[in-house]
Amino acid sequence: MIRFLQHDKIDTARWDDCISNAVNGNLVAFSWYLNIVSPGWCALVEGDYESVFPLPVSSRNGIKYMMQPYFSQQLGLFSRALPLEDMVAVFLNNIPSEYRYIDINLNSFNRVPKAENVSEMINLELDLSGDYGTISAGYQSNLQRNLKKASQNKLQISTTVKPEELISLFRANKGQDLKNLQNDQYNLIKQIAGESISKGTGEIWGVYNENNELAAGILWVRSHQKAVFLFSALSDTGKKSNAMPWLIDLYISQHAGKSLTLDFEGSNNPGLARFYSSFGAKKVTYQRYIHNSLPYPMRLALKIWRKSRLLLNFYFPLLNH
Repeated sequence: MIRFLQHDKIDTARWDDCISNAVNGNLVAFSWYLNIVSPGWCALVEGDYESVFPLPVSSRNGIKYMMQPYFSQQLGLFSRALPLEDMVAVFLNNIPSEYRYIDINLNSFNRVPKAENVSEMINLELDLSGDYGTISAGYQSNLQRNLKKASQNKLQISTTVKPEELISLFRANKGQDLKNLQNDQYNLIKQIAGESISKGTGEIWGVYNENNELAAGILWVRSHQKAVFLFSALSDTGKKSNAMPWLIDLYISQHAGKSLTLDFEGSNNPGLARFYSSFGAKKVTYQRYIHNSLPYPMRLALKIWRKSRLLLNFYFPLLNH
């Protein structure tokens, strides 16, 4: 039996136990993460939390809807047993009809039949279980050249960069081009970083140049044998010194040989996809599901609003795919 539960009726201890033991569990499905990115989230729950489906609910002007939260690439159905295609559809059909608009990403273990309202999205992942020599041998030649250049730039690593430092670096650089990015989104990543670090699953690695300036940084969060590349920042001097590929390569070298996957969390942006692929990352697809039963005038207004969000996502896909 599948039940729809309001936020205050969800047993978060049982919920997190299900996510921890799900064959397809991931970072963003834990209750603490959902509490940050989607306050008041609801859920579909089967039985005694054998299978769960988080619902990032919201409302505006009396209209109830669901949108994939920022910094949350994949949600959908999570289960202790591998979800079957028809089971995913059953859960989707159990979403209350009062939610007139739904735009969510399923996870890579969820599949529903192809349709106009279902599209394929791209993620890139790199298996780190092999030794570093084997992994680095799969680097593309352009990346190998850039790493040689980076080794001559007197770069230094720090694994204790503060969230505020990483966010400030982003705002001062790429953030200048993303006018739609507001304090609310920056506060989200600050909360995620702080909470994940306090739980011992998150860490921020930074690269300092010879002038002791932070040139690049990455927030890594580990969960379910994955190291998630959740947020990053890069300065102009960092670009020139190839600080970002140097930092990623260093992380790979220090974690090679472990039962770990580097999850780049993207990307449908061709430029980012080429960069991540240059490390030998492989494409993994997941599906985006849209349901729209809004009246026509609202559909039109929503389409205009979504264009601005999609433009932002194109340049900064982690805001969300």
